[in-house]
Amino acid sequence: MSRIARHRLPLITLALAVATSSGLAQTKHYEDHKVARIEIRTLDQLRAIESLEPEPDFWTHGRGIGVVEVQFGPDAFAEFEALEIPHRVVIEDVQALVDAERARLAEGDPDAAWYDDFKTLAEINVRVDELVAAHPNIASVATIGQSLEGRDIRAMRISGLGPGAGRIGILFDGCQHAREWISPMTVMYIAETLMNSYGTDPRVTALLDSAEIFIIPVVNTDGYEYSWNSERLWRKNRRNNGDGTFGVDLNRNWGYQWGGQGSSGTTSSQIYRGPSAFSEPETRVVRDFIAAHPGIEAHIDFHSYTQLILSPWGYTSTLPPNQPEFDELNALMAGAIAGVHGMTYVYGPSYTTIYPASGVMPDWVFGAAGAKSWTIELRPAGAAGGGFAPPPAQIIPTAEENFEAVLQLGARLTTALAMSFETQPPERIPSGEDFSFVVVIAEVTGTLAPGSGALRYRIGTGGSFSTSPLVSLGGERYEATLPAADCDSMYQFYVEASSTGGQTISLPAGGSLEPLDVLVSDVAVTFADDCETNAGWQVGFPGDTATTGIWNRMDPEGTAAQPEDDHTPAPGTDCWVTDGRAGAGIGTYDVDGGATTLVSPVFDASEPWEIIGGEAYLTYHRWYSNDRGSNPGTDSMPILISNDGGQSWTLLEDVTENAGRWVARSFKVSDFVPPTADMLVRFVARDDGGGSIVEAAIDDITLEVFGCTRHPADFNKDGVLDIFDFLAFQSMFVQRDPRADLDHSTGVGVFDIFDFLEFQRLFVG
Repeated sequence: MSRIARHRLPLITLALAVATSSGLAQTKHYEDHKVARIEIRTLDQLRAIESLEPEPDFWTHGRGIGVVEVQFGPDAFAEFEALEIPHRVVIEDVQALVDAERARLAEGDPDAAWYDDFKTLAEINVRVDELVAAHPNIASVATIGQSLEGRDIRAMRISGLGPGAGRIGILFDGCQHAREWISPMTVMYIAETLMNSYGTDPRVTALLDSAEIFIIPVVNTDGYEYSWNSERLWRKNRRNNGDGTFGVDLNRNWGYQWGGQGSSGTTSSQIYRGPSAFSEPETRVVRDFIAAHPGIEAHIDFHSYTQLILSPWGYTSTLPPNQPEFDELNALMAGAIAGVHGMTYVYGPSYTTIYPASGVMPDWVFGAAGAKSWTIELRPAGAAGGGFAPPPAQIIPTAEENFEAVLQLGARLTTALAMSFETQPPERIPSGEDFSFVVVIAEVTGTLAPGSGALRYRIGTGGSFSTSPLVSLGGERYEATLPAADCDSMYQFYVEASSTGGQTISLPAGGSLEPLDVLVSDVAVTFADDCETNAGWQVGFPGDTATTGIWNRMDPEGTAAQPEDDHTPAPGTDCWVTDGRAGAGIGTYDVDGGATTLVSPVFDASEPWEIIGGEAYLTYHRWYSNDRGSNPGTDSMPILISNDGGQSWTLLEDVTENAGRWVARSFKVSDFVPPTADMLVRFVARDDGGGSIVEAAIDDITLEVFGCTRHPADFNKDGVLDIFDFLAFQSMFVQRDPRADLDHSTGVGVFDIFDFLEFQRLFVG
């Protein structure tokens, strides 16, 4: 049982225990509303759904090709079904879900623990006061401003009793979106657990002695109250827009890149951004609070649902300059969450992980205030788990796993040293040669002790770790080297370093208890094309209608949408590109009028004769741009693979990423189709949305098979030399298989006794 699941602070008045009853009346009803899980395959399908009346409510956070969950009224659902888009109804009657929640809340249980069910704004405020009163030495609360309707927006400060100088600030907030009730419950749990654990839990004590934690449980106080009293699934604040609609989406109202993709100027939209940046008092109040606390270096905006960890940017696919640090911290929090109850939270930049969203709080906090910032989408993973109304039994486990995430994030931000991989180590490394990688060690609050950096490694999962010192490459970069090992070995390793103050950090954080695994293997390259000549590629496919931007192999002319250079190092110059000429402007030779398709020559992904236990990996480098023009972000580039010479195709990825650079992608072939000798890959650049600028390029395509090199006498490829290898060789010899022609002294293709003698020599040798 949670340390606070049954902990109760004295109530100011027992009358407040029935405060939920004041919020049970609902003026908005959802009879016969359904939530469907939809597989959107084309932009036309998406636009058809968005055009239904009344406007459907997208419950998930992505609007694009892929799987989404959408709430429909009865009339809209009937029209939706006529579209014949693949779907599955996951909530048959939204009103039944709301009614069950209301009945449960109305019944109540005076003996229930505070986190046993969701709480009203009044109950949250009472709990805040009780917590602060119970921990006056480390906690305080202040009203930082008022909402549109005059409700208080409150913030707690929690910090330890150690020396106060040099502490960083970390901000957690909840409930920008009113209907996401599990959000304020989670941040309240974080606050309460920090207070209750200070002085007894070493990790909490260390964090609070190094940082001050600020927590705003409910940002959208008006909307939250309205979701209890009138409309359970209300999302926005309560702005009267003057045209019969109400509400601004607070998380589109922040003044950094306000007004772009992923927001709407339509007042009835769920993502209505407001008439101007910071038009709403709620966003201004929190903005001013952050500005008044310049020590804030990190922030998490808690939402629900979908189980995501989203870092900047939301407004663009361009990655921030410190993306490797975000990658590390995203993975850190996701791993911390998974370690509590085994839940998976997908992580990455907001734009590319879900969809564009402009004017969001994390973009402003990072871009304007200079602090690292995230959105975390809490449980459940889908509407089938309750969506915005999950069962109350999910409150505690959701809060517990996210408490662990923020605790590990806080420890990382307040640590003396920070360590990360310059590029993530691969899953496989070559056999028979040393393998080096670069570790970055940054001094955060301390100083690196000279010579303390070390690589710890072992072969297999047991035994002690050997040690190899890190070699300085200058600045914060250090080289670690794993010594050469035999094929099919598995290394386990981690990296350590210490500060002059005696603090030791590990990468990964679990050190010897959670080392990284890397398999040692050989590789056979069965296909490699640097696109400097045409190796048999075909341009065109049935259904292509593009009038410009046709695939062409050339040295591209750089524009704001396409590369200046190919990917291959000099002297390479050419790649496959959608026309590739610059023209008079970026829209002169981009893809227009439909699709243009590029199909590779046939390549072999089957296991080569010289490899045992091979796994085939296809790697290519791509450039894709669709974030320019008057209608950006409306297209995608499907990339498909075939293992039967093009008779059937399977999607590898549907590219929407506007990286502005060459991006390497690698896929294990067997994860998609069984590897054969008749493989093709197909790249489809298309412009289905008028006004968009679409450019694409492909270069440096390889097919590598990883495994272990076969002993030349291991003819049955079982890794063991025995009589069965002789029998396999004899069978091939009788069949005149070229692989049995081992001796060429009398000519290639001559099968005679000398081949047997050569087999014997190989077998014995």
